[in-house]
Amino acid sequence: MTAAPPPGLTPKGRATRERLLKAAGARLARDGALELAAVAADAGVAPSVVYRYFASKDGLVDAVVHAFYDEYDAAVFATALADEDGSWLEREAFRLRREVAFLYAHPLGRAVAAGLLHEAAATRADAVRTREHAVAAARNIRHGQRTGQLDPAIDAGLAGAATMGALRALLAGALTRDPPPPAATVADVAVRVGRALLPPPAQR
Repeated sequence: MTAAPPPGLTPKGRATRERLLKAAGARLARDGALELAAVAADAGVAPSVVYRYFASKDGLVDAVVHAFYDEYDAAVFATALADEDGSWLEREAFRLRREVAFLYAHPLGRAVAAGLLHEAAATRADAVRTREHAVAAARNIRHGQRTGQLDPAIDAGLAGAATMGALRALLAGALTRDPPPPAATVADVAVRVGRALLPPPAQR
């Protein structure tokens, strides 16, 4: 699922829709919730214009969260590293560092990772995309098992869910601190946790 605009929008319509998404994202990042009138004012349009692009407030919130996850996936998961680029654990460490960096840098990263979104539609969209990430993590773990770099006895589905849950909890703890610890520190902890959860066969 993505936040792609519906077909048939004019360039002006696409620009207006993007302004609404940006304004709604800023409100969610700051307050964890939004009001359509405030979003419309931030985007420089009348409140009625929102309904030309989104069926409801829930539709707008859903689109914002999915747009965030589309960026997340593109930045972290879309560029797969080849097996020649290091061991499975080395490639996974690189991906984890990229993931932490993205969530630290994105305006919505703190609100999403720390569970600070209070809109029900945001919670539902986040749950859908988090499950997709857990499935992708399980698929990645199975690849490590097939190549002999991870213990084949590991339940990949459970381990995928565990690694994603651990990362989310770690980021929630980090991003709610004032000030947050450096991203590099958090990434180092994430890598160590990942290696503890997914040791190679020789370490078991």
